Order: sequence, then structure tokens, then C-alpha cells
Amino acid sequence: MTSQLNTQSVASLNARIDRLPKVGIGAGVLALMAFAYFFAFYDITAAGVALPSIIKQYHLTGSESALPLTTNLVGYIIGAYLFGSLADAIGRKRSLEWALLVLALGAVLTACSWNYQSLALFRFITGIGIGAQIAVCATMMSELAPANQRAKYVQINVIWAGVGDAAAPFVGVALVNSSVGGWRWVFAVGAIALVALLFTRTLPESPRWLALHGRLEEAQGIVDKMEQKVLNLTGTALPDAIDVPAEAEGSGFPTLALFKRPYLSRLLVVFLYWILLYLVVYGFLGYEPVLLGKMGLSSPQSILYTALGDIAFPIGAALPLLVIKSVARKYILFVSALMMGVAMAVLAISHSGFVVFIGAFLTSLMILPLSGIAYTYTSEIFPTRARASAMSVADGVGHLGGVIAPYIILAGMSTWGARGAFWLLCILMVVCGLLIFIGGVRTKNEGLTELSG
Repeated sequence: MTSQLNTQSVASLNARIDRLPKVGIGAGVLALMAFAYFFAFYDITAAGVALPSIIKQYHLTGSESALPLTTNLVGYIIGAYLFGSLADAIGRKRSLEWALLVLALGAVLTACSWNYQSLALFRFITGIGIGAQIAVCATMMSELAPANQRAKYVQINVIWAGVGDAAAPFVGVALVNSSVGGWRWVFAVGAIALVALLFTRTLPESPRWLALHGRLEEAQGIVDKMEQKVLNLTGTALPDAIDVPAEAEGSGFPTLALFKRPYLSRLLVVFLYWILLYLVVYGFLGYEPVLLGKMGLSSPQSILYTALGDIAFPIGAALPLLVIKSVARKYILFVSALMMGVAMAVLAISHSGFVVFIGAFLTSLMILPLSGIAYTYTSEIFPTRARASAMSVADGVGHLGGVIAPYIILAGMSTWGARGAFWLLCILMVVCGLLIFIGGVRTKNEGLTELSG
């Protein structure tokens, strides 16, 4: 009887969150989430912008130039899985605090690296922090937001990711050529993670996680505050909570729950989706200036076209806000993947700066819809007890695609030239879209309990 009462109390608390007309969290929490996404995507793009200068300074071969990019992604995978599992075990808030500390340490050390081996090691540490914070932040925002606002608020965070993507090339243009070690300052920006730690004081623990772990009184106190904040904002009575089914209880190591029905097939689809997506995205972001250079553009020109094209990142991140309430996530992902494939084809056939700009702009326009909507989609189709672990396996371990991307790009460029490498990315992107269209679960604005059942 006690277990039954507790289960129903958890369901009731989830229903109270899902009926809110607005998200009941403060500006400090939103700022913290925005920073996490801003820096993660800034760092990804900054690595590609700084790479030509690093190659020149350290006289790197093709395989040597891939090492810092690879170790960063290996760190991302380890950080996402380690901290995602911790978030399911000890809570979202503490895991995020530790992730920010690791991130700041990695950024400072990267700026102080003295050869490409030390650079590779410090990029590994930075990757741990980035992977950790993305896995935890995506999970936390999904759990703090009501059902019909979940995708909206995750996507708002992704808009800040787009700002980070767009900012990196312009920072690179200003700093990379300013001195021999100008690229160091591009990475040093990550040290502001220490400032972000100040905002964690305003961060509540996920009430859904607290309730599921028997801390109902704490969870109810947080939801009370969320409701009061929404009341203060709207000035109108809250709608009645709609009964939702109780979430199934579970025990044991969270990851093991993902290998049972119905979650195993879902995990396989999103895992393969993320691998293909990251193979293409990291291949593009990490090697776009290099590929364009092989197609005849000078280093300053290739970075400039990359910077101009990256203006599309925040625009693309905002586009899903127009349709997320009316179109299922899997269909948004499918159309975005096809459009990105077309953009890669444009780059493959380009013979002028203007066409390069169009291809880079269209590619950048689609990257954040593909990742942002997928953050929401991945986090909402798994249960609370293993949600952060699912994010870490799908998005985190899915970065294996990014790990192999440099080698795929270098092999493609060696075999078919720079244009052939762009055609390869085009084909992989179309396959990625078909995968989620055929195998993905249809979701829109349902409650987390219903979707994860």
C-alpha cells in the first residue's frame, strides 16, 4: 500500500508540472542552461577555426591534426556517460556543478598547452566537461518544463548554442591571426564556466527526480515555488491538473533499464541517429576551412566564408519554434536532414565564393534544428529513472560518429578530393533522416510519463 501511495504521489506531482502554462523557473536557471549550450557549440566550432593555425604552429601531419579533435570527442563520450549516470544516481544539480568545474579546468589548460600532445590531453578534459553538461542540462530542462513547453524551452537553449556557433568564427578571425598563439585565446573563453557556477545556487533539483527517489516533500516544495512563480507571472488561476498514469518503478543500475522493452529499440534508433549526425556535423565543422582550402580558397577566405555562413546558426535554431507545437519531432528531424543533405551537395558543386556562402549558410541553418529537436526527442522517450543515462548513451556515446569523422573526411578527401568528401557527407545525412523517419517514435506535446511508458 505504501509503494502504491508513493507511486500515485509521484504521478500527481508530474501532472502538476505538466499543466503549467509557463515554465516555473527563474532567470538565473535559464541563464545557466543558456551558457551550457553556448559554450558547448562555441567550442565545437572554435576547434575547426583554430585548427589551421595549430597545424602551422606545430607542423602537424593529417593524422596528428586529428588527434586533439578525437580526444575531445572521446572526453565528451566519457563525460556524458559518467555524469549522466551520476545524474540518475545522485541528482541533476550536483552533477552539473561538477561538470562546470571540469569544463573550466580544461579550457584553462588548453590555452596553456605547449605541444600537440598536451593540447590533445587538455582537449580530452574539456570534452569531459562539455559532454557532461549537455547530457545533464538537456535532461533537466525536459523535466522542469511542462509538457506543452518542453520542446520550446530546450530549443531556446539551442538558440544560444547557435549564438555560440556563430560567435566562434568571428572570434577566430579577430584572434587567430593576431599572433602566433592567437588560437589559445579562442579556447580560453571557456574559463567563464567558473562564472556560471555562481548561477547554480539558483538551480533547483529536478522535482521529478526527487519524487522518484522518495524525497516527495522536497519535490513538492519545489513544485509549490514553480506554481507560485507562474501565478505571479500570469496573474490567473492555474488550470486543473490532468490525471496521468504512474511511472513504472525500477531498481538497479539505470543503464540496464534501457536494454529492456520498449526502450531497447528506441535506444538503438536514436543512438544510430546521433552517430550519423555527429559524423556529418563534426566532419563539416572541423574540416570546412580545410576542405574549402583544398578547393582553392585561401585560409583567410575560407575562415571568412565559414564565419559568414555560421550566421545561420541562431536563425536555424529558432526555426523549429514555428512548428514544434503542431508537427511531430520525427518529421521535423527528417525534413531538416534532407535539407542539410541538399546544402552539402551545394558545397560539393560550388565554384564561386557566393555559392560556397549559400552552401555553408544552408548547412549551418539545419545543424541546430537537427540537434536541438533531437535533444528534446531523446530525453522524452525514456523514463525518469534512466533519462540522463539515455541521453548520455544516445547523444554522448553517439559522439563516436564525431571521433571517426576526421578519419572519414581525410580518407574521403584522399580518395575523391574535397568535393567528394562533401558528397559523402550529403549521402550520410540523407541516411540519417531516413533512419529517424522510419524507426522513430512519433511524439509531440505528450507528458513525459505517457511517452516513457
